[in-house]
Amino acid sequence: MRDDHTTFNLVDQPWLPYVDGGGGTGTASLRQVLIDSPGIKDLTVDTPTQYPAILRFLLAVLHRSMGMAHGKQHGSYPRDKRGWKKHYTGGPPAPQINEYLASWRDRFDLFSTEAPFFQVSDLQSTNGDRKPSTLLIPYAAAGNNAPIFSAHRDAAPEALTPAQAARWLIHAHAWDTAGIKTGAAHDTQAKNGKTTGNRTGLLGSLGVIVPTGDTLWETLMFNLLVLDDALSPNHDVPVWEHDSPLTANWRERSPRGLLDLYTWPSRRIRLFPEQVDGQVRVREVLVCAGDRLRTDEPLHGKEPHTAWYSTAKKTQSATSAAKAPVLPYRPIRHEPGQQLWRGLGGILGRGRDGSHGDQGAPLPKALGQVGTFRNMIGRKLVRVHASGIAYGLQNAVIDETYDDVLPLPVALFGVDGEQELANLAIAAVTDTSNAAWALGRLAADIAFASGADEDTQKAREQYAKNRLYVALDQPFRAWVAGLQDESRIEDYRAAWHRTVWQSVWRIASDLIGQAPPGAMRSRPRKEKPKGQKGEPLPMNLALAEHEFSRRLRYRLPNAYPRQENAPERRPSDDQNGDAD
Repeated sequence: MRDDHTTFNLVDQPWLPYVDGGGGTGTASLRQVLIDSPGIKDLTVDTPTQYPAILRFLLAVLHRSMGMAHGKQHGSYPRDKRGWKKHYTGGPPAPQINEYLASWRDRFDLFSTEAPFFQVSDLQSTNGDRKPSTLLIPYAAAGNNAPIFSAHRDAAPEALTPAQAARWLIHAHAWDTAGIKTGAAHDTQAKNGKTTGNRTGLLGSLGVIVPTGDTLWETLMFNLLVLDDALSPNHDVPVWEHDSPLTANWRERSPRGLLDLYTWPSRRIRLFPEQVDGQVRVREVLVCAGDRLRTDEPLHGKEPHTAWYSTAKKTQSATSAAKAPVLPYRPIRHEPGQQLWRGLGGILGRGRDGSHGDQGAPLPKALGQVGTFRNMIGRKLVRVHASGIAYGLQNAVIDETYDDVLPLPVALFGVDGEQELANLAIAAVTDTSNAAWALGRLAADIAFASGADEDTQKAREQYAKNRLYVALDQPFRAWVAGLQDESRIEDYRAAWHRTVWQSVWRIASDLIGQAPPGAMRSRPRKEKPKGQKGEPLPMNLALAEHEFSRRLRYRLPNAYPRQENAPERRPSDDQNGDAD
């Protein structure tokens, strides 16, 4: 039964689950979660990808609240370091938050008949159909995500509470799949009851990273950027402050600024509330096409929650350039199954390969701010929360989600000239990768000497690498968390090299011990391995172990006692290739 007089205002109704400093749990309203944020440890969400979407919504509200004075809006704040420091130490500006929420209270009503929050009030499909509420939930059976035995989903859709619907509504704008969307009545760009060419939600194109603190207030302040006219000009406002409520029509456009990005309306959505057993529930929704970012719009100067890589070396044909121009920097997306620390170079502003040679890839703005205020924040760990979605066929389905948290010392986010610890951490990742390559080559060489085919050799190589990364996951997190003193860099490096050396040899010993007797006989190679010069060399178990030992010694020099006057020798790459 439809209820046209239902109301659920996010300002005062509880809809944000949290855990407090003592371990207790609760659900707060928008007003309460902001004002009480110093006593809240963190939000507890339905799925990890909800976290950055909701946090960015809270940041938009907070930026605008700080601009309220005597009942009037004076822009978005803070605009200087002094203002940021005042709020960091002084806590949430409760009077300003209350003033702002009172000014825009009607725009936060989830079921308003005129301007429902983040929705189109009169949205209808061209054929009058509606969709099950599970369309908002990425892991539920709905639409293209439906498995073969889930045909019953449309007949009995999940009944979402208003609180759940609000959280999934924000999530859908941020992460919805691409592909065909239901055509909306009055959408001038819909054809034959649908729209095509839709992209994922804004966050779906990023590898999201968010610095988090010991309390929700600290997390908000870590991410509350000091604004300027380039980042957030006067006309940059969140979606609920637009002069007119959202309509079915949409367009491709540039973002006005940071707050526009935080509340980007990538879809046109409508929730349909109804009474179910005396309770308000949402079982039907509409999700249609929404605003699209211009493909030639560089975002690295505005988007604060992703790492970047340089495209300076990338070439492009005239045809492809016309379709999607090469931007100076593109987001680094997370790779499912890969630990976050393996991409530390991107997190710390070194691009994909972790080197300064990546044409000055920018440090993510949110992490750069932590570095700017590191003296005030103090010697503590900042938990970098990473999330992402790996989409499938044409980005129209969800294959996997990504979630990882990496505690990093504030000292790693130093400014220019104070990056010794960051350089050490990145070098440690590189050294680990090189050691994994050496271990993988050992596994492949043993497989070759045992008579295995090329596919088996590659599989053994990758399996050995994965074993090492799993073995080093917790040790690396503990090691990098302890990087605090720049005077101890060589001690830190030696400690990590020894840790890697021990894990590598533990796995290598298993590989060598499990080799079949036939691996002792030399087997000639028909083709030269990558990088090898001269004639192909034969391989057997003894040669494989010898080459591995030599490679490892070069790549982890600090794991070995330093010998006086001993010349540094590089492994014979002309014989056996080198790491990619």
